Amino acid sequence: MGPILYFDNGNESVAGFPASTLTMIHAGDQVVTLYFGNAQQHVVVLACADDASDVVARALCVALAPLDKFHQKMVTVADDTLSTYMVSGITGVTSLTADPA
Repeated sequence: MGPILYFDNGNESVAGFPASTLTMIHAGDQVVTLYFGNAQQHVVVLACADDASDVVARALCVALAPLDKFHQKMVTVADDTLSTYMVSGITGVTSLTADPA
C-alpha cells in the first residue's frame, strides 16, 4: 500500500490516505486542496499563510513526489492537534471529506 498521508484538524476529525491515491494538488486563495481517490473522491483542504498557497503547493509536490519508494510509513502532512506541518506556510486543516462508498 505504501505510505499513509495523515491529517488531523484538531477537532477529532482525522484521516489517512494512501499516498498512491493522491491525484491532484491545487492552490489558490490561501488554501491548498489535495484530492485522493479515483471512483471515490476524498478531499483535504489546508489553510495557508497569506500569499503562500502557491509556495505550499510546490513544497508539498517536492516533499510527496518520492514517497512512492517507501513502504509501511505514515507521513504527517498536517496535524492541528500537535501543530505539526510538513512544510512551512500551512496554518491548519480547514476540512476533511472522505467518501468511503
